[in-house]
Amino acid sequence: MPARQLDAADIAFPAVPLGGSPAGDVFSLSSHTRARQALEFGLNVADPGFNVFVVGEDRSGRMTATMKYLESFVEGTDPSEDWIYLNNFRRFYRPTPLSLPAGGGRRFRDRIALLVRQLREGLATAFGGDAFQAEVRAEGGKLQQSVGAAMEVLRAQARAQGIDIVQTPQGPSIVSVDGEGKPVPPETLSAEERERRQEAAREIGERMAVINRQAVQQQAELGARMTELYRQAADNAIAPLFDAVQEELGGYTGAVRWLVEMHEDVLENLPIFGVDGDEDHRRENPESRYAVNLLVDHSDDKNSGVLLEANPTYENLFGRIEYRPTEGGLNTDFSMIRAGSMHRANGGILVLRADALARNPVSWDFLKSALRDREIRIEELQRTGSTPLAGAPQPKAIPLDLKVVIVGAPLWYYSFFSVDPDFQTYFKIKAEIDADMDATPANAANYAALIRNIARDHRGFECDDAAVQRLLGIASRWAAHRGKLTARFEMIDDVVIEAVELAHKAGQDRLSLEMVILAVENRRRRNARVEDRMQESIHQGQVMIDTDGRTVGQVNALTVRQMGDHAFGGPSRITARASVGRMGVINIERSVAMGGPIQQKGVMVLQGFLSGHFARRFPLSFNCSITFEQNYGGVEGDSASLAELLAILSDLSGLSLRQDLAITGSINQRGEAQAIGGAHHKIEGFFRTCRENGPLTGTQGVIVPASNEQNLILRDDVAAAVAAGEFHIWSVRTIDEAAELFMETPAGEADADGNYPPDSIFGRVVAQLETFDRALFDRESRIRS
Repeated sequence: MPARQLDAADIAFPAVPLGGSPAGDVFSLSSHTRARQALEFGLNVADPGFNVFVVGEDRSGRMTATMKYLESFVEGTDPSEDWIYLNNFRRFYRPTPLSLPAGGGRRFRDRIALLVRQLREGLATAFGGDAFQAEVRAEGGKLQQSVGAAMEVLRAQARAQGIDIVQTPQGPSIVSVDGEGKPVPPETLSAEERERRQEAAREIGERMAVINRQAVQQQAELGARMTELYRQAADNAIAPLFDAVQEELGGYTGAVRWLVEMHEDVLENLPIFGVDGDEDHRRENPESRYAVNLLVDHSDDKNSGVLLEANPTYENLFGRIEYRPTEGGLNTDFSMIRAGSMHRANGGILVLRADALARNPVSWDFLKSALRDREIRIEELQRTGSTPLAGAPQPKAIPLDLKVVIVGAPLWYYSFFSVDPDFQTYFKIKAEIDADMDATPANAANYAALIRNIARDHRGFECDDAAVQRLLGIASRWAAHRGKLTARFEMIDDVVIEAVELAHKAGQDRLSLEMVILAVENRRRRNARVEDRMQESIHQGQVMIDTDGRTVGQVNALTVRQMGDHAFGGPSRITARASVGRMGVINIERSVAMGGPIQQKGVMVLQGFLSGHFARRFPLSFNCSITFEQNYGGVEGDSASLAELLAILSDLSGLSLRQDLAITGSINQRGEAQAIGGAHHKIEGFFRTCRENGPLTGTQGVIVPASNEQNLILRDDVAAAVAAGEFHIWSVRTIDEAAELFMETPAGEADADGNYPPDSIFGRVVAQLETFDRALFDRESRIRS
């Protein structure tokens, strides 16, 4: 069967139908349907582990579409609970977390702050009253009176014995006195009198010690009575305040329990309110001790919420403890615990970017732990290995109840996450966005609606149908299939915005076909520096490419270069040189380690084809080196294996190859042409080479595998040249069809004995191989003889 020549309709931008009822939503496109269904299922399963990984190519709208869907999913749900941290009065280093209804955290914080102010005022009033102060003085007076009376009796008894109790800087002292109570030096007394008074002094001292012990005991009893007095007075003053708060916040069970503990703690720590002037106690103020750390506040939220954490470091995810500088060091307490995105998203949905999470492997490990244990713990990783800081809080964990949605490219899914043995345990749902979609009326209508919405959102522009039709054609071109549309919708978004800006600059108020074409051409021109330089090198003869004439063993292959922001094709000369030998096909790129494994496989496939076609009756006795001429950067892929085989067949048969043709395609061992990628780039690259090397001759063209016909959507200038007969595109199914086009000679069919017609391509190849074999046999025979 001869090669099929394609006409302009086969390669021009397709006319994608614009009918149907558009939804105007990215998730309405069939490429996103599978992902939407998976996402919906994962969100509705309450069991742990059914978290979701959304997989989609770059620029497929994976994040914007996912966020939009998640936000619609949580509409109508109740806001998540607030979380607060409270002082733990029994273990101050273990702050107590408490959940409250949305808005309850702020309400509770403000009410406790008001309560502390009321406690200050109430206690100041209670302890500053005349009646309370009189009672305090009375209790103290009773002790002083009792001790004073006992001391006066003891002193009278001492004076009766010629001694007295006097106060000195060192405390009470017993001295001898005369009848008038004046001190008498001991040496003026007789020995008998001195001994008597000393004995009396010992007795008085013992009795005075008993009185002092009784005074200490009474002082302790007074202290207890005074403490109880203060406590009772304080309780009478603050009990109504606490009762009012408990009644007001009675619906918050956990909060009421903490209020009971706070009530008791206030009574046990009255000095911090300054009721006794104790400066040591007043270093801690009640505003700090009874503060409410509003960790998460959802009072302004309307639903359970979707939170995107763009930078998932450990602290951003799990929170941190802040420190304030003080004299000689750092200080912190429970009020300086700060929430992470896990806390803020708790009860809702947390969204993470796969690439950002992969760059933070510590966060990934702790995220798995949190999902496993169903709780959020705050740990100070930066203090690991350092001296423990006295008083630093160790917050109790908060129960975790959320859905985690990771969004990322297939690269991250397959290279980082899916290879983790724990991944499937915690992320059981994969929501995968297809790379493209069928160009059905429904998809086309939704796509067109999205295009029109972008133009309206950007400058309020409406779109001509022709402009939308071309943009849909571009979507098909980027999908590399005439019957599909690319799912990388954000790339179309960029073209629309650029075209709208060009139209606005030109004074237009609608988006026209001309502006879309101009935007695409401007993008190509901006990014085509390397392509232009390559074509310039060909035109100047620095890179040797012929676009007319005939040559034996030389063919124009086609390659694609990816420059990140621009892909383009161009010709590359392949040559083959055959000689007598037994090495078969020699791949020069492989010999110098410039050929990749797929390229090397393609060359080995050629050897298989040659053996299967021509070594049925005698062994192949030839060497044939093949190479990409002027290639200095390495080769990978098998898309040039058709060209390589043509060069080999040409050199073996002696038939010249047309240089006004170029070819791309892979081949199998049976000689069948196989599809390759980037066909439209390759055709356009050779078309440009032919046009810039001189006017088009009308015989020039490109050959592609028949299976690539559906992938061809070429630029307007190429389609116009094909329509005018100035350039041609053929599709082939076998090497036979390609060889006949290039050599303009029948390939030849083997008869029942396996012989090819002598004037055919394959007949000439067999004849040359037989000549090589006889020459090699004769040489080896002479050597043996």
